[in-house]
Amino acid sequence: MERRTHIPELLAPAGSREAFEAAVAAGADAVYLSGSRFGARAYAANFDDETLKQAIQDAHARSIRVYVTVNTLVSDDELPAVAEYLLFLYKIGADAVLIQDHGVLSIARQIVPKLNLHASTQMTIHSIEGLRYAKAHGISRVVLARELSIDEVRSLQHEAEALDIGLELFAHGALCMGYSGQCLLSSVIGGRSGNRGTCAQPCRRKYMPIIGSVDRFERIIPDREERDWAYLLSPQDLATYPRLPEMMDFAALKIEGRMKSPEYVATVTSIYRKALDQIQSGIFSPDPVELLSAQFAFNRGFTEGHLFGAIGSGFVSLDRPDNRGVRFGAVQWYDRERGEAVIGDLIAPYPERGDGIVFSKEGEEDIGCEIRTNLRIESGRMRVRVPVPVKRGMEVAINRRASVEQAAAAIIAGFGRGSGRKVRISLFIGMDEGYLSVSGHLRGMKGEDLIVTARSASPMAEARTRPLTAETISNLLTRTGETHFEAVIEELHYDGGLFLPIQEITALRRELLSEAENALIQSAEPAPGEVEESRKQLGLFRQERRTPAVRRSDPPVIATYADSIDQVRGALAGGCKRIYFEPRAALASCGRREKLEIPEWQAAILDELSVVKELCHHHDAACYWKFPDITRREFLDAALPLLGDLYAAGINGVMVGGVGISEAVRARVPEMAIAGSSALNITNHSALEALKPSHNSVALSREISLAELQSLCIGDDEVVEFFVQGSVPAMITEHCIAYGRYPCPSGTGSHLAAIMDQTGRSFPIRVDGGCRTIIGNAVETCLIDHLDLILDAGIAILGIELRSRTEEYAAAICQAYISALSGGTIDQLKDDIRLISWGGITTGPFPGGGFR
Repeated sequence: MERRTHIPELLAPAGSREAFEAAVAAGADAVYLSGSRFGARAYAANFDDETLKQAIQDAHARSIRVYVTVNTLVSDDELPAVAEYLLFLYKIGADAVLIQDHGVLSIARQIVPKLNLHASTQMTIHSIEGLRYAKAHGISRVVLARELSIDEVRSLQHEAEALDIGLELFAHGALCMGYSGQCLLSSVIGGRSGNRGTCAQPCRRKYMPIIGSVDRFERIIPDREERDWAYLLSPQDLATYPRLPEMMDFAALKIEGRMKSPEYVATVTSIYRKALDQIQSGIFSPDPVELLSAQFAFNRGFTEGHLFGAIGSGFVSLDRPDNRGVRFGAVQWYDRERGEAVIGDLIAPYPERGDGIVFSKEGEEDIGCEIRTNLRIESGRMRVRVPVPVKRGMEVAINRRASVEQAAAAIIAGFGRGSGRKVRISLFIGMDEGYLSVSGHLRGMKGEDLIVTARSASPMAEARTRPLTAETISNLLTRTGETHFEAVIEELHYDGGLFLPIQEITALRRELLSEAENALIQSAEPAPGEVEESRKQLGLFRQERRTPAVRRSDPPVIATYADSIDQVRGALAGGCKRIYFEPRAALASCGRREKLEIPEWQAAILDELSVVKELCHHHDAACYWKFPDITRREFLDAALPLLGDLYAAGINGVMVGGVGISEAVRARVPEMAIAGSSALNITNHSALEALKPSHNSVALSREISLAELQSLCIGDDEVVEFFVQGSVPAMITEHCIAYGRYPCPSGTGSHLAAIMDQTGRSFPIRVDGGCRTIIGNAVETCLIDHLDLILDAGIAILGIELRSRTEEYAAAICQAYISALSGGTIDQLKDDIRLISWGGITTGPFPGGGFR
């Protein structure tokens, strides 16, 4: 292996002060953490303002960067607090802030334009267009979507280099089943939004597949009882340690784990630190012992993730959703007389004295104990004393390795003794008017050269007996010991023959290093004048006022989301005036569906859209091509060239959901209307205003409440859509749930139609044109009795979800809403909708507190 001149920044998590110290001591180049507000891990210990400031100063004194997460969606009434918080983070020298919300992005650029911004993975950036959007809006680094392959990431890296923008990849830790920023499953089930940092992780629960066909309203008719309960949505943990040499071209590698223990942070960070240093030196070879230590720290099984092509059982942990430890055997029988479990089917590594082990079996409560003696293997079996009887067949795993915990504790204890990355300081030593003088040169937090100086408290005197030698001075000034500095002598001008007490030279070294720490801390902080200018901008922001929204004079437009021509016919017959049509033709495939070549796919798209356009024009309705909310490179390369002909043929516009896609569409056909989908996650007026120039209309987040809708103060020039009916797409996942196990959800006969949770709720499944699985809510949103409130808030478009439903359903739903707008009996219309709905109806977050 060749030596590397560049290795990525190693970025470690810190959910607490203890974890912060663990990350620093283990060798992280940077730490990401959250304050007490606006972070996507609301249930971590996190940092209040004072402890956050102290952590940043402690990190900077060691030349370690700190990135603060402000990566939740925010409502209008939170915008002033966000603005103040951004100024606070800028003032205390945060090296960057991670963001998701387009409104927060806009405010940051207005108030603190010099604050470094990183696009959180919650922003779902997965394309070159997304990178260009980030660069145009002042973002210096993008945390890419975790669903990308290594080849896709490498392709994006070329564009990132041209744009001078950094790319950050997840390297280790927990994965999400859904695309981050696009998963509403926790929100729709229990009101705890992942976009607000309060995800309840329903993906870690058991689900049962529902196989069957559908009725005339697309409701499931099960054709067999599977009773095949499994953790269908629970990913294994990412571990790219063996593949690190393939990941060296990027700006940073991130370890997930702000909810994990300090011991976990210490163990995993140290493993990746050692590996990166070995790669830089050209001596790396994956060590199974290191990966085993990571397993002992925490694992749900390890996967190399979508990054390296994991699919099916190589990605999910079907049998359990939690830390599984390291299996070493199974119970053969329980010896009642001796109170011992007899364990066979042995696999190394075996438990050692002080380890914790756990016995587990489906349907049984886990039993744990500590190994207090040295264990022996006799006749291929091992005996372990247990506190209670265990059952035959129980799996046995080491879930706490004493030696790994001890090593982690030693790492953490090293924080106060200078463990971790060392700061190089170059020393220039000489005489200054008879005093011993030292000048130290080091690199500041923004890459600038820093110079600090110190001189002895007393002048040097003529030596009477034993004069100081240059070697002694050099040794004393470079003896940095348990500090985080590495001192190197560059120049030493001393003619000899003089004397100075040793303690004064030691004090000189301490003074110099203290000055170096202060210089590093100050180098990250903005100048007072810059802070004052940001305060002025904050004052102007606070003075901004918006006029309360008024009901529009023109009637609202009923807009429907459809993926079949039958749905379009039904919607138009029911009175719909805008169709967002998302063809089902599969350009990409997981292997269970036939993949179309690009020319075939383009022809199929043109044919379907031609039919939809003619139907729409016949009913005087607008026709939009609905792009998938996840638009990977292959799709865009095939789709964008079609836009000119489609516009000329009468297609009114395109609906897009990924950042930067609207700009790509506009570059192709400047006249084409562009609608922004709810995937843009608009929850405040700053986001609305920021996206208005590149979109003719936008759909609000499907998590928004009535109070949050009203606080938007939608203007007359803003064409805004609000979702009123249908099953909310609760998760978009690249993982194929059916892969290798069940009939494909795209099938027309018996197929995987839904998954059921243990409360009996069934979540419908469909597949988009990119062969991604879309999981819908188990109950339908229905706001037919709240239309007056919605329209009074200035809404122009009412959105209805029809995808995967039938023509009859589409017609009935659209007719119901047209009737409601015309003065029909709301209670009767609502009852009619309930009868044909999927799983019943709900108002979702609308009448309550939204995300909160």
